[in-house]
Amino acid sequence: MPKTIRLLYAASVCLLMSQITYAQTVRQKIRYEVEAGTYLSTTESNPFWIRSNQYGEVPLESNGFTLRAQAKKEYEPLIYRKKGTGKFSYGYGIRAVLNAGKVNQVLLAELYGKVRYGAFEFSAGRRREVIGLVDSSLSAGSYIWSGNALPMPKVELSIPNFTPILKNGLIAVKGNYAHGWFGTDDSVKNYYLHQKSLYVRLGKPSWRFKFYGGFNHQVQWGGSLLYPRVSNGKIITEYGTDWESYLFVVSGKSLYTLDTLVIQNGSASAEGGNRVGNHLGTIDVGLEYETDQYKWFIYKQSIYEAGALFYLNNISDGLHGLSFTRKQASSGVLKIIIEYLQTSNQGGPFTSARSTIAQLRGAEDYFNNGRYIDGWVYKGQTIGTPFIMPLRYTTGLPQTLDKNPNRIVNNRVNAVTIGVKSRIRQIDLLTRLSFSHNLGNYNIPLDYTQTSIQQQISAPVKRYTFTANLAYDNAGVLKENVGLSLLVKRSF
Repeated sequence: MPKTIRLLYAASVCLLMSQITYAQTVRQKIRYEVEAGTYLSTTESNPFWIRSNQYGEVPLESNGFTLRAQAKKEYEPLIYRKKGTGKFSYGYGIRAVLNAGKVNQVLLAELYGKVRYGAFEFSAGRRREVIGLVDSSLSAGSYIWSGNALPMPKVELSIPNFTPILKNGLIAVKGNYAHGWFGTDDSVKNYYLHQKSLYVRLGKPSWRFKFYGGFNHQVQWGGSLLYPRVSNGKIITEYGTDWESYLFVVSGKSLYTLDTLVIQNGSASAEGGNRVGNHLGTIDVGLEYETDQYKWFIYKQSIYEAGALFYLNNISDGLHGLSFTRKQASSGVLKIIIEYLQTSNQGGPFTSARSTIAQLRGAEDYFNNGRYIDGWVYKGQTIGTPFIMPLRYTTGLPQTLDKNPNRIVNNRVNAVTIGVKSRIRQIDLLTRLSFSHNLGNYNIPLDYTQTSIQQQISAPVKRYTFTANLAYDNAGVLKENVGLSLLVKRSF
């Protein structure tokens, strides 16, 4: 299967990107952007709110220069389609980033093609996205997939927008099914991502109240071990990647339900008798109230990883959010968001293996895994919430806490974030404050408080947009730091 999908991925990108030379019609213009800027700080690293949730484009190291360029084509609007063209449309995007300074890197931050037919979309490549019920425009980051790391290359079939399944619009759904490539980390090379999600909206578009619910399922699986291990008396050099293993990945079925822990290719034994792959995700609920003038949205993302949520042992953990939007406003305060992230419970300090009560299912150790040692990390950065970060990003902690700098040692976090978007004439303002209590994990207890503040100002000047971003971190899990980013962007 992996070889087939890899060929499909390559062919799809080539096919879709080949349309670029034919796309620049009156109604189907490509949008271009060029941006340049610099990062400055009082320490060797960029502050938390300058580098977090930037899709891996802003390096940890400060005092550098950045240059970015992109070209994108979105779907053709329905009103512009020619008679007989049906529901088909296509789009693509490419974005490159050059960072120079203490770290010199060239990033292909986006490269994708997409095809839409009706409500369905097929896409292939590296593409920005956020997964989970959340107000993504101002959120501190969706718990499982926040836009903090560089986008992962994937092939994906999806319903990207809520689409009614009844004529009256009472029930609408959205979701995705994807296969991605992690590459190589500290312990495994050439391993994969399995991803799927399904979300439901109850309520007609005209209703003031709408209810949301759904889930997402993420799995790290497959790959060859950089250092062989012994499991169930066997030397393991790679994890299963055949169809049988893939079905266990998709279903999430426990291998403890099998009569034997050895299936056709021995991958069950390789997985240590648990599940094939590292499974994690969230179950989300939300409630929206909307008038002509305002919109309120309240949401909760509950965390599952090692079984504690099934017994409601970690039900207090998760991302809790409330956003308020002034829909018709063009000045003053436009949006306010308040979020509370709790990951400190984790079902308690004891796993089922350390207790006579199997239902305890505690010490979930969020984002860490015993087989994929880097954990829920891609290219050195956390895929999920930026408050749970690899050791090398926690610049205020002793770097001797773990020999692997990409290992997460602080995943028991309670954090409050307040964000405000506002506008004064043509000037856009973004203000964000976060306060967190960092407790380490159950094996490495810590006790640090952290405050991070951001003030961003954006102003258009003719065809350019100038953005200044001032941020501050107090001394905690991060070093005390004041930083500034200055960017100028031209769109055409």
